[in-house]
Amino acid sequence: MSKGLHQFVPVLSSRDAIGQHLIRIRDRLRARGVRSEVWAGEVNPDMVAEGRPISEFPTADTGDVLLYHCSTGSTVADWVGARPETLVLDYHNITPYEMYAPWEPPIAIELMEGRNQLARLASRTTLGLADSAFNELELVGLGYGVTGVAPVLVDVAGLGGVVDEGAVERFEGWAGGGSVWLFVGRVSPNKAQHDVIKAFAVYRRVFDPGARLVLVGGVSSHRYWAALVGLVGSLGLDDAVWLVGSVSDGELGAWYRVADVFVCLSDHEGFCVPLIEAMAHGLPVVAFGSSAVPETLGGAGLVLGEKSSVVVAAGVDRVLSDEGLRSALVGAGRERLGAFDLEVSGAAFLDALAPVLE
Repeated sequence: MSKGLHQFVPVLSSRDAIGQHLIRIRDRLRARGVRSEVWAGEVNPDMVAEGRPISEFPTADTGDVLLYHCSTGSTVADWVGARPETLVLDYHNITPYEMYAPWEPPIAIELMEGRNQLARLASRTTLGLADSAFNELELVGLGYGVTGVAPVLVDVAGLGGVVDEGAVERFEGWAGGGSVWLFVGRVSPNKAQHDVIKAFAVYRRVFDPGARLVLVGGVSSHRYWAALVGLVGSLGLDDAVWLVGSVSDGELGAWYRVADVFVCLSDHEGFCVPLIEAMAHGLPVVAFGSSAVPETLGGAGLVLGEKSSVVVAAGVDRVLSDEGLRSALVGAGRERLGAFDLEVSGAAFLDALAPVLE
């Protein structure tokens, strides 16, 4: 029987970049004649056709390879670590638990355990892959002997194609003609949506009283969400800031269409797929240069060395008022997308796996 490579993840979901990443890897492996299935500790109902629970995984075949996708603490990590097959780890970054501890202690504990598991798997892992060089440095620091960088597989060509035109009309009516800031990402402390709101308040006061801010993304911390709502109210921005939560693909495309600038002030990102989405939709990006953000942008954005509200507001005004700069950033974004073309990144990922498949 030919060698197989099977992938494992704590939770398999379609509304998740890691879930889509797994499926794209699996399809490319199968196209090359490699047996490949996706297994998860929990399979969401929308993915039952794509993955199976690890409880159904067959008895050991020591000729196979297991690829574990690591982004949090999970019993799946210990499960794959105890198996006899060759183990490969794909590290998508684990948010430092200190960022969650004041808001969601149970999540902080899960993240802490995830980092402990990541350290324990170092001696067991034959190959450690990472979404970014930023993530790879963490693997090296933990003692992973053989490492490499292989980006998240993103369907760049399809990112700009799903737009709900009815939603565009509704959202444009809400925007009312002012400039529109957009940030897309889960509502969680490391994403620092509070800093975006504070910078937006300064921008409204100094540059554009009619501006609007849209924050899109599901909620990882309800306490943090409540704090954001309170901050918006205290700044008198209830009519200017919309925390819309999770949205459909068509509505997400509509928000990218309506927006004028993508503003990312995250304190910690292992890759940040929404930066790629923004570039695909032709939005200029203004971002705080933390963690993997500068690496993902690759020069295709205005990267700030600090994120004081005044500096961010002035940076956004510069991008929106200087048509030459805006066009240059949008053009650089389109060029940068070539590095994430699905065929290019898919081939690169399989090349990174070659040592354990040969």
